[in-house]
Amino acid sequence: MKKIYIVTGATGFVGGNLVKKLVEKGKTVYAFVRSKEKADIVLKGLPVKLFFGDIRDKAAFCKMFDDNTAEFVVINTAAVVLIGGTRKEYREMTNVNINGVKNVIECCLEHKVRLVHVSSVHAIREPKKRALTVETENFDPKFVHGLYAKSKAQASAIVMDAIKNRGLKAIMVHPGGITGPGDYGNSHLTQMVIDYLAGKIPAGTSGGYDFVDVRDVCDGILLAEEKGSLGNCYLLTNRYYSVKQLLDYLYELSSYKKINLVLPMWVARLGLPFLVMAAKISGKRPLYTSYSLYTLRSNSNYTHEKASRELGYKPRELKESLKDTIDFVKTHLST
Repeated sequence: MKKIYIVTGATGFVGGNLVKKLVEKGKTVYAFVRSKEKADIVLKGLPVKLFFGDIRDKAAFCKMFDDNTAEFVVINTAAVVLIGGTRKEYREMTNVNINGVKNVIECCLEHKVRLVHVSSVHAIREPKKRALTVETENFDPKFVHGLYAKSKAQASAIVMDAIKNRGLKAIMVHPGGITGPGDYGNSHLTQMVIDYLAGKIPAGTSGGYDFVDVRDVCDGILLAEEKGSLGNCYLLTNRYYSVKQLLDYLYELSSYKKINLVLPMWVARLGLPFLVMAAKISGKRPLYTSYSLYTLRSNSNYTHEKASRELGYKPRELKESLKDTIDFVKTHLST
């Protein structure tokens, strides 16, 4: 029986890289996308079957299971990541991240299909006193900070409930802060690289986060599908890097301006209203938001020990990821 991989959010940062990796491995891929224009850019030249629709439309998604002779595996990467935006944008994010997951679950149950759901470390409650964050089966939006994290926590709770009570055959993975090449949507870290190369970053700030390469996340997803135990969760993280380390790496890799000034977090927060106002006037994304500042000072003490032990997951160093991000930005994106 042939195996077909259905990738939702296939033009996104993770989804696009995942589709390419599956194609490189000779797999048959169905890509579920919303935008033909974006598909023509991200998936150009790849031998995949495109299905157009919105993850919030259950009927459109269920049409993909069109081959009774195939074994399907769904990898759900579809999500809206928003760390600053309007109320309307946040409503759409919540709708996609929660109702989209519900539709995926229903279709997987109806067609008896296995699921790998891509969640986030933000869905997991932060331990006190910066204790180590490990895998959990308990997700509650009340105990995480920010609307994005709350949407991912609620979606994770829905998936786990379907696993425990409805017979859903699924695995969840929780990536850290994702970076690397292939980000046509300019996520926050990619935008920071663009801004650095354009000379728009006058200073760094204190704090840091666990940054992981998108290609390692994709490897972890496929390892989870191949080797993971159904009903389990796996953290796909790397290690903590300070903002100063990140900016020093960018300087070493590009020989652009070295950023020596590191502002205390309170100074960055003080300047936030002015950044937001300037962004509204220019129509561009602010350099940072209140949520990104919160993330940089949050507990990012994660461990990928379980994924490494059970799956063979091996993340690379951030410096390699940033080098490839710089090359991607210079080749494909405007600085």
